[in-house]
Amino acid sequence: MCFSERRGRRGRRDPRALAALAAASLIIVATRAAASPIDDPFVTGMSFSGPTSGDLGAIYWNPAALGLMRGFQLMVAGTARWSSVGVSSTPPGQPAGSATATDFRQPFQWPPGPGAYVALGYGSDRFTLAFATYMPYLEQIHFPTSATGNEPTRYQVLSMDLRNLALVPALAIRFGNDLRIGLSSGFMFSTGSLSFAEDRGGMQNAADDARYDINSGQGIGDAKFSVTLGGGIYWRHKNLELGVSYQSHPLGGQVAGVEVAGDATTVSVPPSQGGGLATCPGGQSSRCVFGDISYRLPDVFIGGATWHLRPGLELDVMARWILTHEHDRIDIRLVGPTLEADGLPQHIVLYRGFHDVVDTRARIAYWWRERLRVGAELRVENGAVDSNAVNAAAVDGWQVEPVILAELQLGRRFWLGAGYGITIMPSVTVNDSIFKPAAAGDCAADNGNLNNPACQERANGTARPSANGTYTSLVQDFGLTFTFRL
Repeated sequence: MCFSERRGRRGRRDPRALAALAAASLIIVATRAAASPIDDPFVTGMSFSGPTSGDLGAIYWNPAALGLMRGFQLMVAGTARWSSVGVSSTPPGQPAGSATATDFRQPFQWPPGPGAYVALGYGSDRFTLAFATYMPYLEQIHFPTSATGNEPTRYQVLSMDLRNLALVPALAIRFGNDLRIGLSSGFMFSTGSLSFAEDRGGMQNAADDARYDINSGQGIGDAKFSVTLGGGIYWRHKNLELGVSYQSHPLGGQVAGVEVAGDATTVSVPPSQGGGLATCPGGQSSRCVFGDISYRLPDVFIGGATWHLRPGLELDVMARWILTHEHDRIDIRLVGPTLEADGLPQHIVLYRGFHDVVDTRARIAYWWRERLRVGAELRVENGAVDSNAVNAAAVDGWQVEPVILAELQLGRRFWLGAGYGITIMPSVTVNDSIFKPAAAGDCAADNGNLNNPACQERANGTARPSANGTYTSLVQDFGLTFTFRL
């Protein structure tokens, strides 16, 4: 529905009702919310999209809201992210160290990179068909490496780049004037790379560390395939719009979750054993070490409401419930004819331990002369990871992100949007890390007996060197959105 049509439905409202609504929105935003490190909070770009928006961002937020579209639309959004993650490590009995991972994520890549959202669709009086491509789940972090191999983050992560590209067709059907139903199906392509050190001597000595670099490449041809399903409902009553939707976890793969086939994997032998890459028997030059990463992704429930307070003024409140409790570990399996002979483990589990999280936000937007829309949004999040489980691969804590948005009509059919947000997280200090380095040796001494608590630690991925230390994070997001309407 266009702005002028909506404005015709608006009337005056009791000031007490408006005050109550504003208070309710503040209460919702102030409640506990969280976001997983693998989740992208701006999947559809830094725009005015949401569960009740009648634009192509609804393919992600709520496919039923696509039923508000009329005619042909094209939407291209890109979000760049600058992040700085600092680690001051204080492992028990080991020298302290510090490292900073500074990453810049930009969407101008092929396949469409992290932060890119491209969608097109056509809406009639009864049906709307649309298609989009985007990355709803990704995680990127790169710590500097050292020639001496003494990086303070090496046992948790040196670098991580996990990507999940979704190709999503969606359909919306209108029932009457105020009810829409939407359906979507996603085709997900998973790629990634992961690099870390394995403490083979049990003394956290770089000379005894093996190095693992599992890498699939980032092309479509390098990806493993799975599918997702989704649906939603949109309903309008006078000046109030409501939308709810659901997106499933990946289905149809060979593992429970998504899989990354590390055909470009390398494993380095500890320097104390001669160093260098693990080789093939007989001195063959061809590569014969292969890795495989598997992990789970969440189901997602989304809900939101839009209240048209008066002509040109809108209040949006929305929330995403992300069932990330299933993403409790990253399971790594390797195949190589010389790994066992070199004493290199072929099955490694990295602990994640995420909680179910709720990303809640409130946004106020104002139209000025129907050509310019400006808005302010607030997201408030608490950590998805227990404070004792924070580590270099999952730096998380209480966060707040104010966002400013603007959208300008450039011509009769062209719109340009822009946004900026800064995420501020107070530092997190870990003094009693969930990671227990002695557990690995205790389990090995008991021949891997799973009744031994130390072996249970190893199976959960917590039998690793301690992650005690102080962690800081600062993230800035910059977004542009181009929309063409015919």
